Amino acid sequence: MPPCFELSAVSVVIPVYNGEAFIAEAIESVLGQEGPDVEIAQVIVVDNNSTDGTLDMVQGLIASRYGCRVIAITETRPNAANARNAGARLATGDWLGFLDADDVWLPIKLQRQIEEAREHPEASLFFTLGEEFHSASLSAEERASLPCRPTAYPLLTPSSLLLRREVFERVGELPSVPGGEFIAWYGWARELGFKEFTVPEVLVRRRIHATNTTRGGLSMAGYPMAAKWLLDRRRQARAEEAAQ
Repeated sequence: MPPCFELSAVSVVIPVYNGEAFIAEAIESVLGQEGPDVEIAQVIVVDNNSTDGTLDMVQGLIASRYGCRVIAITETRPNAANARNAGARLATGDWLGFLDADDVWLPIKLQRQIEEAREHPEASLFFTLGEEFHSASLSAEERASLPCRPTAYPLLTPSSLLLRREVFERVGELPSVPGGEFIAWYGWARELGFKEFTVPEVLVRRRIHATNTTRGGLSMAGYPMAAKWLLDRRRQARAEEAAQ
Protein backbone atom coordinates (compact mmCIF):
# COMPACT_ATOMS: atom_id res chain seq x y z
CA MET A 1 0.00 0.00 0.00
CA PRO A 2 1.20 3.57 -0.69
CA PRO A 3 2.28 5.59 2.33
CA CYS A 4 -0.14 7.84 4.15
CA PHE A 5 -0.50 11.08 2.21
CA GLU A 6 -1.15 14.36 3.96
CA LEU A 7 -3.76 16.87 2.87
CA SER A 8 -2.24 19.02 0.14
CA ALA A 9 -2.77 22.79 0.20
CA VAL A 10 -2.74 24.22 -3.31
CA SER A 11 -2.34 27.85 -4.36
CA VAL A 12 -3.77 28.56 -7.81
CA VAL A 13 -2.78 31.53 -9.96
CA ILE A 14 -5.18 32.77 -12.64
CA PRO A 15 -3.75 35.46 -14.94
CA VAL A 16 -6.43 37.39 -16.80
CA TYR A 17 -6.60 39.98 -19.55
CA ASN A 18 -10.06 41.13 -20.64
CA GLY A 19 -11.62 37.94 -19.33
CA GLU A 20 -14.87 39.34 -17.99
CA ALA A 21 -16.86 36.72 -19.90
CA PHE A 22 -14.88 33.76 -18.53
CA ILE A 23 -13.21 34.57 -15.23
CA ALA A 24 -16.06 33.59 -12.90
CA GLU A 25 -16.30 30.12 -14.45
CA ALA A 26 -12.54 29.65 -14.12
CA ILE A 27 -12.59 30.60 -10.44
CA GLU A 28 -15.59 28.37 -9.75
CA SER A 29 -13.81 25.41 -11.37
CA VAL A 30 -10.95 25.86 -8.90
CA LEU A 31 -13.06 26.38 -5.81
CA GLY A 32 -15.19 23.41 -6.85
CA GLN A 33 -12.31 20.93 -6.70
CA GLU A 34 -13.27 17.69 -4.99
CA GLY A 35 -11.30 15.00 -3.21
CA PRO A 36 -10.02 14.07 0.25
CA ASP A 37 -6.38 14.98 -0.47
CA VAL A 38 -6.91 18.53 -1.69
CA GLU A 39 -7.35 21.88 0.02
CA ILE A 40 -7.41 25.15 -1.91
CA ALA A 41 -5.09 27.44 0.03
CA GLN A 42 -5.92 30.45 -2.10
CA VAL A 43 -6.93 31.52 -5.58
CA ILE A 44 -4.85 34.45 -6.81
CA VAL A 45 -6.40 36.32 -9.73
CA VAL A 46 -3.88 38.60 -11.44
CA ASP A 47 -5.42 41.25 -13.68
CA ASN A 48 -2.97 42.14 -16.44
CA ASN A 49 -4.10 45.55 -17.74
CA SER A 50 -7.67 44.56 -18.61
CA THR A 51 -9.72 47.29 -20.26
CA ASP A 52 -13.10 45.62 -19.72
CA GLY A 53 -14.88 45.01 -16.43
CA THR A 54 -12.78 42.03 -15.34
CA LEU A 55 -11.25 43.53 -12.21
CA ASP A 56 -14.52 45.08 -11.02
CA MET A 57 -16.28 41.75 -11.55
CA VAL A 58 -13.70 39.79 -9.58
CA GLN A 59 -13.67 42.28 -6.73
CA GLY A 60 -17.46 42.18 -6.62
CA LEU A 61 -17.45 38.39 -6.49
CA ILE A 62 -14.89 38.45 -3.69
CA ALA A 63 -17.09 40.81 -1.69
CA SER A 64 -20.33 38.93 -2.31
CA ARG A 65 -19.34 35.29 -2.64
CA TYR A 66 -15.70 34.24 -2.35
CA GLY A 67 -14.35 36.19 0.61
CA CYS A 68 -10.76 35.48 1.60
CA ARG A 69 -10.59 32.36 -0.56
CA VAL A 70 -9.82 34.57 -3.57
CA ILE A 71 -7.26 37.38 -3.86
CA ALA A 72 -7.29 39.91 -6.70
CA ILE A 73 -4.15 41.83 -7.61
CA THR A 74 -2.94 43.79 -10.61
CA GLU A 75 0.25 43.41 -12.61
CA THR A 76 0.90 46.37 -14.92
CA ARG A 77 3.80 44.82 -16.80
CA PRO A 78 2.24 43.17 -19.86
CA ASN A 79 2.33 39.47 -20.73
CA ALA A 80 0.95 36.42 -18.98
CA ALA A 81 4.42 35.46 -17.73
CA ASN A 82 4.63 38.57 -15.57
CA ALA A 83 1.12 37.95 -14.26
CA ARG A 84 1.87 34.33 -13.38
CA ASN A 85 5.11 35.30 -11.67
CA ALA A 86 3.38 38.00 -9.63
CA GLY A 87 0.77 35.53 -8.45
CA ALA A 88 3.33 32.84 -7.66
CA ARG A 89 5.19 35.23 -5.39
CA LEU A 90 2.09 35.46 -3.20
CA ALA A 91 1.45 31.73 -3.09
CA THR A 92 1.47 30.08 0.33
CA GLY A 93 0.37 26.53 -0.50
CA ASP A 94 2.73 23.58 -0.63
CA TRP A 95 1.58 23.02 -4.21
CA LEU A 96 1.22 25.53 -7.04
CA GLY A 97 -1.16 25.41 -9.97
CA PHE A 98 -2.00 27.76 -12.81
CA LEU A 99 -5.18 28.23 -14.81
CA ASP A 100 -5.75 30.51 -17.78
CA ALA A 101 -8.86 32.61 -17.28
CA ASP A 102 -10.63 31.14 -20.32
CA ASP A 103 -9.98 27.50 -19.38
CA VAL A 104 -11.73 25.35 -16.79
CA TRP A 105 -10.78 22.41 -14.58
CA LEU A 106 -12.85 19.31 -14.09
CA PRO A 107 -13.79 18.77 -10.42
CA ILE A 108 -11.27 15.97 -9.73
CA LYS A 109 -8.32 17.55 -11.54
CA LEU A 110 -6.20 18.27 -8.48
CA GLN A 111 -7.20 15.11 -6.64
CA ARG A 112 -6.07 12.91 -9.54
CA GLN A 113 -2.78 14.77 -9.85
CA ILE A 114 -2.10 14.48 -6.13
CA GLU A 115 -2.83 10.75 -6.32
CA GLU A 116 -0.41 10.34 -9.21
CA ALA A 117 2.21 12.40 -7.36
CA ARG A 118 2.02 9.83 -4.58
CA GLU A 119 2.45 6.98 -7.06
CA HIS A 120 5.23 8.65 -9.06
CA PRO A 121 7.72 10.22 -6.63
CA GLU A 122 10.31 10.42 -9.41
CA ALA A 123 8.25 13.12 -11.13
CA SER A 124 7.97 16.80 -10.19
CA LEU A 125 5.78 18.30 -12.92
CA PHE A 126 2.28 16.88 -13.25
CA PHE A 127 0.15 17.51 -16.32
CA THR A 128 -3.13 16.06 -17.60
CA LEU A 129 -4.88 15.47 -20.88
CA GLY A 130 -6.98 18.31 -22.20
CA GLU A 131 -9.84 18.76 -24.58
CA GLU A 132 -10.91 21.82 -26.53
CA PHE A 133 -14.39 23.29 -26.77
CA HIS A 134 -15.92 26.23 -28.57
CA SER A 135 -17.02 29.28 -26.64
CA ALA A 136 -20.79 29.71 -26.71
CA SER A 137 -20.26 33.24 -28.03
CA LEU A 138 -18.90 32.02 -31.38
CA SER A 139 -21.08 32.01 -34.48
CA ALA A 140 -21.22 29.00 -36.78
CA GLU A 141 -18.83 30.75 -39.16
CA GLU A 142 -16.39 31.51 -36.38
CA ARG A 143 -16.49 27.92 -35.17
CA ALA A 144 -15.64 26.75 -38.65
CA SER A 145 -12.67 29.12 -38.84
CA LEU A 146 -11.45 28.24 -35.33
CA PRO A 147 -11.57 24.44 -35.23
CA CYS A 148 -11.13 22.47 -32.03
CA ARG A 149 -8.84 19.49 -31.89
CA PRO A 150 -11.06 16.46 -32.39
CA THR A 151 -9.51 14.33 -29.66
CA ALA A 152 -7.95 14.74 -26.23
CA TYR A 153 -4.21 15.41 -26.07
CA PRO A 154 -1.44 15.91 -23.47
CA LEU A 155 -1.94 19.49 -22.32
CA LEU A 156 1.61 20.63 -21.55
CA THR A 157 0.54 24.16 -20.63
CA PRO A 158 0.22 26.14 -17.39
CA SER A 159 -3.53 25.36 -17.19
CA SER A 160 -2.66 21.70 -16.70
CA LEU A 161 0.49 21.98 -14.58
CA LEU A 162 0.65 21.16 -10.87
CA LEU A 163 3.95 21.18 -9.00
CA ARG A 164 5.30 21.74 -5.55
CA ARG A 165 5.93 25.42 -4.90
CA GLU A 166 9.54 24.67 -3.92
CA VAL A 167 10.10 23.13 -7.38
CA PHE A 168 8.83 26.30 -9.07
CA GLU A 169 11.15 28.36 -6.91
CA ARG A 170 14.12 26.15 -7.80
CA VAL A 171 13.42 26.42 -11.54
CA GLY A 172 12.79 30.16 -11.23
CA GLU A 173 10.24 32.54 -12.67
CA LEU A 174 8.98 32.39 -16.23
CA PRO A 175 10.85 34.60 -18.70
CA SER A 176 9.26 38.01 -19.24
CA VAL A 177 8.49 37.64 -22.95
CA PRO A 178 5.19 38.02 -24.85
CA GLY A 179 4.97 34.40 -25.97
CA GLY A 180 6.60 31.01 -25.67
CA GLU A 181 7.49 31.68 -22.04
CA PHE A 182 6.16 28.40 -20.74
CA ILE A 183 7.91 26.31 -23.40
CA ALA A 184 11.19 27.95 -22.40
CA TRP A 185 10.50 27.53 -18.67
CA TYR A 186 9.56 23.87 -19.19
CA GLY A 187 12.75 23.30 -21.18
CA TRP A 188 14.81 24.79 -18.37
CA ALA A 189 13.02 22.64 -15.79
CA ARG A 190 13.93 19.55 -17.80
CA GLU A 191 17.49 20.81 -18.13
CA LEU A 192 17.65 20.92 -14.33
CA GLY A 193 16.55 17.29 -14.18
CA PHE A 194 12.90 17.66 -13.21
CA LYS A 195 10.73 14.95 -14.72
CA GLU A 196 7.07 15.14 -15.67
CA PHE A 197 4.11 12.80 -15.52
CA THR A 198 0.91 13.26 -17.49
CA VAL A 199 -2.27 11.92 -15.91
CA PRO A 200 -3.94 9.97 -18.76
CA GLU A 201 -7.34 11.57 -18.23
CA VAL A 202 -9.08 14.67 -19.56
CA LEU A 203 -9.09 16.99 -16.56
CA VAL A 204 -8.80 20.41 -18.23
CA ARG A 205 -11.02 21.98 -20.88
CA ARG A 206 -9.48 24.62 -23.12
CA ARG A 207 -11.90 27.19 -24.48
CA ILE A 208 -11.50 28.24 -28.12
CA HIS A 209 -12.72 31.76 -28.81
CA ALA A 210 -11.98 34.71 -31.06
CA THR A 211 -9.49 36.37 -28.71
CA ASN A 212 -7.26 33.52 -27.50
CA THR A 213 -4.00 35.31 -26.73
CA THR A 214 -1.87 32.51 -28.21
CA ARG A 215 -3.29 33.35 -31.64
CA GLY A 216 -1.98 36.92 -31.65
CA GLY A 217 0.98 38.12 -33.68
CA LEU A 218 2.68 39.65 -30.64
CA SER A 219 2.54 36.31 -28.86
CA MET A 220 4.16 34.52 -31.79
CA ALA A 221 6.85 37.19 -31.93
CA GLY A 222 7.83 36.26 -28.39
CA TYR A 223 8.92 32.73 -29.26
CA PRO A 224 12.40 33.70 -30.52
CA MET A 225 12.86 35.74 -27.34
CA ALA A 226 11.84 32.75 -25.23
CA ALA A 227 14.23 30.49 -27.14
CA LYS A 228 17.07 32.94 -26.56
CA TRP A 229 16.26 33.05 -22.83
CA LEU A 230 16.57 29.25 -22.64
CA LEU A 231 19.80 29.17 -24.65
CA ASP A 232 21.29 31.88 -22.45
CA ARG A 233 20.39 29.88 -19.34
CA ARG A 234 22.03 26.78 -20.75
CA ARG A 235 25.20 28.65 -21.73
CA GLN A 236 25.45 30.28 -18.31
CA ALA A 237 25.00 26.96 -16.54
CA ARG A 238 27.68 25.28 -18.65
CA ALA A 239 30.06 28.17 -18.14
CA GLU A 240 29.57 27.93 -14.39
CA GLU A 241 30.20 24.18 -14.49
CA ALA A 242 33.39 24.68 -16.50
CA ALA A 243 34.63 27.28 -14.03
CA GLN A 244 34.32 24.96 -11.06
